[in-house]
Amino acid sequence: MRRIRDLSGTSGGATYIEKASITLPDRGQPTPAGDGTSRESVMSIARGFAHDLFISYAHADDRPSSGRTTGFVSQFVRDLMTEVARKLGGELDVWWDRQDLAGNMPVSPEIVQAASQAAGIVVLVSPAYLRSEWCRRERSTFLQALRARTGSGAVFIVSIENLAREKLPEELQDLDGYHFWKELEDDRTTRPLQVDFDGERQTYYDRLCKLVQNVADHLDSLADRSTTTAATKGVASADAPRVVLAEVTDDLVHQREDVRSYLEQLGFVVLPKRRYSRDDLALHRTQLREDLEQARLFVQLLGPLAGDRTDEPRGMAWLRWSVANAVLNDESIIQWRDPQLVLDSVGDADAQALLRLPTVRSCGLAELKRAIAETLQRPKRTVASPVPKCVFVNAEGSDRGFADQISAWLAGHGYIVLDPPITSDPAEWREAWESNLAHCQSLMLIYGQTKPAWITQQVLQSMKVNARRSEPIELWSVCVGPPPAEPDKLSRLGLRFEALRFLRCERGFDEGELRRFTDLLEAPGDTA
Repeated sequence: MRRIRDLSGTSGGATYIEKASITLPDRGQPTPAGDGTSRESVMSIARGFAHDLFISYAHADDRPSSGRTTGFVSQFVRDLMTEVARKLGGELDVWWDRQDLAGNMPVSPEIVQAASQAAGIVVLVSPAYLRSEWCRRERSTFLQALRARTGSGAVFIVSIENLAREKLPEELQDLDGYHFWKELEDDRTTRPLQVDFDGERQTYYDRLCKLVQNVADHLDSLADRSTTTAATKGVASADAPRVVLAEVTDDLVHQREDVRSYLEQLGFVVLPKRRYSRDDLALHRTQLREDLEQARLFVQLLGPLAGDRTDEPRGMAWLRWSVANAVLNDESIIQWRDPQLVLDSVGDADAQALLRLPTVRSCGLAELKRAIAETLQRPKRTVASPVPKCVFVNAEGSDRGFADQISAWLAGHGYIVLDPPITSDPAEWREAWESNLAHCQSLMLIYGQTKPAWITQQVLQSMKVNARRSEPIELWSVCVGPPPAEPDKLSRLGLRFEALRFLRCERGFDEGELRRFTDLLEAPGDTA
């Protein structure tokens, strides 16, 4: 018989972490527990660690509600330990301190040591967890044990209420979590899933099994078992195909988690493994591009919402797709929507435009998962690189230095860059200038120290050449360069042209604005 032994009793006050040991017969001998009781000595499955798992939570989340004898956390931890032990066929050493830690009690060295010596840490986050006086005052000490672990797959976040990521401790914000909460009909109230409710039991156990599989895989990878291979246990090998599974709006969190878990169990590497910056959109794009450049596929689940528009006018879902579209071809982009979603009923124009892209599939989620897996399992084809687009960066002499910075950045990101003619012969200059306009996909005029009349003249003259082209220039732009001026330079330009896009770089080189320019250039259709 397995038994869970309470090691420390109870006392009043707020709590944060609990300790227990799960043992099975025929393993270990009783040894002093240090608190007047005895405990079974259990060797951890993970080699080189004192404990297999460390459980972190708020005691308030384990208080049984009316009519129940067991709190959510106790039920969850017992289920987790039972299933992980069954998967691994062995006994687990689980640190689960059931002492009620008073709000003014410091973090003991024993707790910090236990967390640092555990192979895995399971954190159950909730409003009570974040509001705990003990947590607020002492969390930083405990989290020292986490900082070295979050990139190793050793930390598992379990949310029992719907919490915004920014509310979590910084050490936990980049981790994908497991959602054990249900949203009520008012679309704002959430509560933990209840295993004794018929309508929630399957959802609870399905999500538990996904967590169990990943915890078991993690512990087994540390067990040094010669008979276990990465392929048979669902652990991705170093050369496993990679896929970027884009972040989603709140209404699609559970579907994304379902897809992610499915792909990881098949041994694929699902990116991102970190949370992209939301404070710096240029950095956000760079981080996404870095992941896309090592990925075979970009997968995006879409719904009727466009996503946060705080920093991106069309929404974050559109931004993610536009970056992927600039890096990958259509065959490497899979987007999905629920077949029951009526497109004409989507009130957000940007969300509807995204849903109508030719790369969006309308099918069941199970069919989508199979399609992703089949695509990743195909032998990688060698595809000829697409012809890079050409940008004519035109500037007068006073702005040539700033133009050179922009040209160097564009060339470094794979674009063909045409510089202004430098000959003193008028005929040769005109011939070179017209040749640049005839062959570029985009014209960028630098408006820094030059006079507004030069910009106007260049636009009007360039339109004459554009009229003779078989295909028009795709993107017209003016980069407003340094120095800043009062009144605003654009107010002095006196030029209105609907197709013209403006980059605001008055204070100097701005990579974020150039990223916006390349996203516009790579977007399909009419950029105007």
